Amino acid sequence: MTRGRFAAILILASAIGIGALVNTAAAQSSENDGGPTFRIDVLNGGLPAAPEILDLTTPRSAMESFVSAVNRSDFAAAAHVLDLYFVDEEEQRTVGPRLAEQLSFVLKRKIPVDFGRLPDRPDGMDTTGSDREPMVGTARKSLQLGTLDLPSWPVTVRLNRVQVGDQDPVWVIARQSVEHIPGLYARYGPTAFERALPEVLRAETFAGILLWELIAIPLLAVFAIASAWLTWTVMSKVAQRIPIAGVAAAICRGRLPTALFVIGVLLQITVTSLFEFSAATDATISVIFWILIIAALVYGVSRTLDTIIDFTSNRYLSNIDTPENTSARQWYTNLSAAKRIGVMFVVVVGLAVAFSSLRVFSNFGMSLLVSAGVATAIFGLAAQTVLGNILASLQLALAKPIRIGDAVYYDDHWAYVEQINYTYVQLRTWDLKRFIVPVKHFVSNPFENWTMAEPKMILPVLLKLDHCTDVEELRQVFQRFAAEDEEWSEGEEPKVQVIDHDEESMSVRFYCTANNPTAAWDLHCRMREKLLAYLRDKGAPQVLPHTRLSIIANNAAGTGDVGDMSDTGGDTGDGRETDGDGGRDTALRRADDVNEETRKNAQRPGGGPDTIKRSAEDADGEDLDAAE
Repeated sequence: MTRGRFAAILILASAIGIGALVNTAAAQSSENDGGPTFRIDVLNGGLPAAPEILDLTTPRSAMESFVSAVNRSDFAAAAHVLDLYFVDEEEQRTVGPRLAEQLSFVLKRKIPVDFGRLPDRPDGMDTTGSDREPMVGTARKSLQLGTLDLPSWPVTVRLNRVQVGDQDPVWVIARQSVEHIPGLYARYGPTAFERALPEVLRAETFAGILLWELIAIPLLAVFAIASAWLTWTVMSKVAQRIPIAGVAAAICRGRLPTALFVIGVLLQITVTSLFEFSAATDATISVIFWILIIAALVYGVSRTLDTIIDFTSNRYLSNIDTPENTSARQWYTNLSAAKRIGVMFVVVVGLAVAFSSLRVFSNFGMSLLVSAGVATAIFGLAAQTVLGNILASLQLALAKPIRIGDAVYYDDHWAYVEQINYTYVQLRTWDLKRFIVPVKHFVSNPFENWTMAEPKMILPVLLKLDHCTDVEELRQVFQRFAAEDEEWSEGEEPKVQVIDHDEESMSVRFYCTANNPTAAWDLHCRMREKLLAYLRDKGAPQVLPHTRLSIIANNAAGTGDVGDMSDTGGDTGDGRETDGDGGRDTALRRADDVNEETRKNAQRPGGGPDTIKRSAEDADGEDLDAAE
């Protein structure tokens, strides 16, 4: 048993030792060769010995050697940077320089080399990027320079690290990329038009843009704008000759998106078929093309849906604001929601196609979008309000807490929902004002929708009346008015309630019920007018609130009498005597004088309630003096 355990331990120790030796050998091998490589048997055996000036040890030095040789027109030396595996060795001396010249033209025209992004290490390791990038800090044996489209499939131009036997590894253009150089040159090389131009027009100006391109771009822009104007004019003429109003309106609405589409198509045809622009010009025109195409599609879809909505609403729907027309408002809101969803779908699909065609992620590198969390946070913070309103708009389209034509109460205003857009809701008040409210308000805040379930509405009339008013009589009068009014909701009982009172009056509420908010408003206004007119015509001013005054006279003994003033004579208390009727006559005369003065004060500017009150107080004082 002891021998068996010893043998097992010995075997385990041997395995660990062998594994350690293997790992050490692999590490030493990796350290000796500087990183992973593609093992090949021969590299450009048909070419003469490479000049010593060529440095192919790192990706950056290899491309610098290639560009330097091309600039010297030494295409034979530049051919050493290509892996001519698919070329017979007997033909490499003649074919190699030609392929190097063709590749230099394609790279210069379509894939400008960014030497700052190429690693300058033999193992191709990128040590300057962020640690979030997946390939940072990893030895590489293949690097992508760019991708170009051919009719069959896209071709990627790569640099590969190859090693022949025990020789030092070198970086060269991959053999798969070299195989497609003739096709790339045929597709992206100089056109017959460019070859016919004089040499001075083919000279570079700035950013790799050729002189003839600076002349052609303004002419191309003028031609595109003229074509768009011609399209607009033709469609306008056609719309004027069509007798059907709906079709003519649809053509007029489609003029702008069609003109934008024509400009975009002309630009794309020019770039892909007629001329072969440089990389900077091609990229700019391609971006403009996709912007115009997406704008034309989005605007075209929006205008088409607008035309359908307007045509349907005008033909099949009555007044959308009619509160009883619930199904029409629902259908109209669904069309508006379909418009928003359709436009968003076109935008998303158009952007996806544009990014795929422009190769945004491959051309500029994933380093621009490596940090998904950071990119999402930045985008979310920058567009938080816009995206929040757009998502809220979609939520309104699905949940429908408000619909187009609904009567809502917003910020102490009664309004109708006129439009539901991506980021705002347009409300129309009764006085034709417009409120622009963010969509998020109707998702995150409570509000009143008067036509959500049913349009029937109750609006009260509140009157302040004297405590002596006969409420039962007014209830009967109100019931008679309700029975005579056509807008009163059938089957609803006219209610009259005393809801409050104070020392001066009581509050009487008359409830008016109508089939929709508009009718309820008009009804409660009419009822108020009729009730006030009834009280006026009845000649009963005592039912309106008024203030009661009690006159208290002090006698010589210090006691007070309340009520009628005595008409007995006697001593006035100041040595004067009056006959029995003297004090009463004097008080009446003074009261008449005060009433006349009060009337004059009321007619004078500034003679209001305060003046009348003071006159009344003076009259009371003088009457008391006269009575005494």
